[in-house]
This record gives sequence, structure tokens and C-alpha cells, in this order.
Amino acid sequence: MSNFYNAFIGRNRDYRAIATELLEILGNRQKILDIGIGTGLLAEQLIQLKPLLQITGIDTSTSLLAQAQTCLGSQVELYCQDVCNLELDQTFDAAYSRGGAWAFIRDSDTFLLASHIQDIDAIQQSFERVAAHLYDGGYLIITTSNANHSKLDKFDGEMSFERTVSKNWVDGEQYLIIDYVCHKHESITEHQRVQMRLLELDYVEGMLSSAGFQLISYQNDQYRIYQKGGDK
Repeated sequence: MSNFYNAFIGRNRDYRAIATELLEILGNRQKILDIGIGTGLLAEQLIQLKPLLQITGIDTSTSLLAQAQTCLGSQVELYCQDVCNLELDQTFDAAYSRGGAWAFIRDSDTFLLASHIQDIDAIQQSFERVAAHLYDGGYLIITTSNANHSKLDKFDGEMSFERTVSKNWVDGEQYLIIDYVCHKHESITEHQRVQMRLLELDYVEGMLSSAGFQLISYQNDQYRIYQKGGDK
């Protein structure tokens, strides 16, 4: 579905506003890790607003990374890596995820972590690998996503793109199921199903604490900011 990603996401997220908010959180932090950079839409806005940022992006999708390379050129270092096995010869001031590996979603009066990583041990390992790539005092910023509701967008008289969202329990474990469907003249031309593991907030923060992170702030329920170790 990477061919339709920018057209759909660009209609549903204001990346300039998100980048502005992230820069306020980052302050004077310069070396940034984008976890799940996708096609580079957010990194592009960050660099436009603050050209001196040094952004490194990882993703597991070669097709999305190819689009990010076209979008960003040499402004960002890109790596095809899984965050669970992250191995970069760099240390960063901050890392952020906006749904690439994990995102928080609002569920009634609480929050859940939605993760593309299915296994609990692998999620724990992903937090630990990110911690290993941050300076003491470095930030891990996890955003709240709006992708947990269904939506239909019509691009022109021929094409439409639909996202259908449901929750499901399997053997006592909760999952978010997202179906992305592209229609042309009412016929399905593309279909991709994404399954994300859902975890309770308290449980996730226990996992983050085990990896060396502590919650230091949350802003308007849109960003939860965790810090590694001591102050920097």
C-alpha cells in the first residue's frame, strides 16, 4: 500500500503542526532517531523548520524507505532495520515514534499502546535497544495516534481509500486490526491488513522503566515523554 500512503496520510495529519510541537519538546537536542520513518513526511517538516537537525531514520519497509530517500535525499541517514534488533554505530539525544513501532491510542478514558511488534518479549527488547542508542538524559517520545477509527477518503471520481478499524481478543490478548483498502470504480485494487498488539498503559510503563526510562511529562494527551537515566 506504499503507493497510496502519502495521499491518504497527508489528508489526515498536519505534519507541519506535529513537527512544530515535536521541536518544542526536543528543545536544543540535535541528534534524533526517527523510529519507523515511513516515507519521511514528518522528518521533512522537521528539517524545513530546523535545518541543523541530524535525523537518522529506520524502517523495515524497503518501499517506504525508497520514497523517503526520494523525499529527503542526503538530509537524513536511512537504514532498513528492525527496532527490536537495532544496531547503529551512533548515540542520539532523542528518539520518537509516531506509529512506526509503537503509538498510544485513546481507549475510552484511558490509553493503550498499539505496537506493530506482536511479541511481549520483543516489545521489551525494542525499548532496550532504543535505550542503548540514547545518551543518559535522552528523550523517548511516543505520540498518540488517531488511526484507531475508520475513515473513507475519495481522491477523485475513480479512486477511494478506506481504513476500517476493529479490536479483537485472541487467547486473552487484545489486538487492533486495521484494513486498508483502495477502490477504483468500486472494485478493490489493493488491500492490506495490519494487526497491532494492544497493551495497557501501566504495563507498558513498567516495561519502559525496566529498560531505563521514566515518564517525565505528557502534553495534551498527544505526546508522552520518557527520559533515560539522569539529566542531560
